[in-house]
Amino acid sequence: MKLRETKDGSHTLHNPEMDVFYHSVHGAWAETQHVFGAMGLDEACARQPEGPIHILEVGLGTGLNVLDAWVRARAANRQVVVRSLEPKPLSWADVEPLGHAALTEVPEEVLKNILAGRHIDGHMDFSRIDAGVMDAALEEGWADVVYFDAFAPAAQPELWTVPVMDRMRWALKPGGQLVTYCAKGDVRRTMEEAGFQVDRIPGPPGKREMLRATKVARPQGRFNVRAYMVVVQEGRVLVSYERLPMGGVMKFPGGGVEWGEGPVAAIRREALEELGQPVTVDALLHVSRKAHISSFDENHQVLAIHHLAHLDGPVRFEDDGMLEDVFGKGVPMMDQKLGWRDVDTLKPNDFHFASDREAWEAWQKGQAKG
Repeated sequence: MKLRETKDGSHTLHNPEMDVFYHSVHGAWAETQHVFGAMGLDEACARQPEGPIHILEVGLGTGLNVLDAWVRARAANRQVVVRSLEPKPLSWADVEPLGHAALTEVPEEVLKNILAGRHIDGHMDFSRIDAGVMDAALEEGWADVVYFDAFAPAAQPELWTVPVMDRMRWALKPGGQLVTYCAKGDVRRTMEEAGFQVDRIPGPPGKREMLRATKVARPQGRFNVRAYMVVVQEGRVLVSYERLPMGGVMKFPGGGVEWGEGPVAAIRREALEELGQPVTVDALLHVSRKAHISSFDENHQVLAIHHLAHLDGPVRFEDDGMLEDVFGKGVPMMDQKLGWRDVDTLKPNDFHFASDREAWEAWQKGQAKG
């Protein structure tokens, strides 16, 4: 492997098999300290002021992240328990030229033990697991923080998938967090699909942003189940324009499922309330794939169910509404107008709520498949 000095004076290695570096060339030590130390371990210590902090690391690499954890644990008089997944561990001969021990002021013997797979002292209990993410024997709800330090998605796409993120979330305690240097939109969406709440936060030198994903714990939270109708006829789809606290919005007709109802019954009731005429509920179109936090109450998670439906008979309601009808200070709160949009020009982003955007994308994909 080829040694390279990075911009902060620390060194990294080039992996010729994958043609990638083990650390950022903008600063190996700076990246470790910021992404995994300040944004990962320090945040975990703040959430849990007492007791050991459990770290699950994906990609031991040269051991630099673990050395940083040792330094921080010693400085804070805390203990960290680290389990690091590394199916292709490096040797002391590989890592010694990097000068990590001198850089971090950690005793060389500690780094040797880490690379050998086991180290324990008053600051750290470390074990290496010589297996990949999907093969390792992990424990549900064990980790306070995940150091996700796999090679970039272009080099290891198999590690940046929904099943892998499902496993990471499963291994975290409620309220635990995963941190990674990567800030790609595809990665963020993958984490969200796995159920994480994902935040873009300031990145290390050379990167504007990084990602921190939280396994949200809301013991006082509630599920808000909502059912919507997607009525398509003659190349147009029925939409509802409503004046809500955040302003005028466009959404699908429908609303909350009441006690004793299923989603189909709820749609039939909502049709009578909002349209003033019955509908026949047809096939299920879409159920929320991601967690959607209510725009009205952050303690409510919305589970949206969209069904295809058709009107029973000709239109018996005013259907010439437009979005402009529900804008302006003079429009009463919760005022509603119904209208039609051309299916060929309607885009998912035209809808205000993410659950409606998901549903319309599902309808479009179904049409494309024929």
